[in-house]
Amino acid sequence: MKAWFNNDYSEMSKEELEVVRTEYVDAAGLYNVDSLNKVSYIHYISNRINSIKISIKLQREFLMEFGMPYIPHLSFFRKFGHNVKWNADKIDFVKQLNIVENKEKKYIIKLESAINEFKEHQRKNAKDADVNPRRSFIKTLNVLGKSGYRIDKNETTVEELAIMISQQSEEVEILKSK
Repeated sequence: MKAWFNNDYSEMSKEELEVVRTEYVDAAGLYNVDSLNKVSYIHYISNRINSIKISIKLQREFLMEFGMPYIPHLSFFRKFGHNVKWNADKIDFVKQLNIVENKEKKYIIKLESAINEFKEHQRKNAKDADVNPRRSFIKTLNVLGKSGYRIDKNETTVEELAIMISQQSEEVEILKSK
């Protein structure tokens, strides 16, 4: 606690303090779950779009070069709900790839929508980013103290503090839901 409040690094280094802060935020559940979910969704859609686009391009090039698609890779399309088969007909195969391409266009729209939603979410939460972390931490300690938790600066560990914050957050969520 000395390092956190007084910048006294006699008991732990700045690097160790950053690790403790990260663990504290993680264990207390203070990270922004909505932002994490939105970013994960954006990455998923982006990876899907790029993977399928590259696979279609490679299949077309393989077809042009060798007169047939790369058969072992056709199962890749099934992972995304597409049934692409080789029936020894180049025209039919190209049509199947075009159908996959057209079906995947909806994910480009979903990606754009998810990005816009994330930007809007960030804009709404921009006020929270300007909060002084030290002031916020002290405020959290005060709220915990008023709620009946006993916090001793010299004896309370970060893990115990994280558990207290997590319990308090759960209690607040229960009260909000009633």
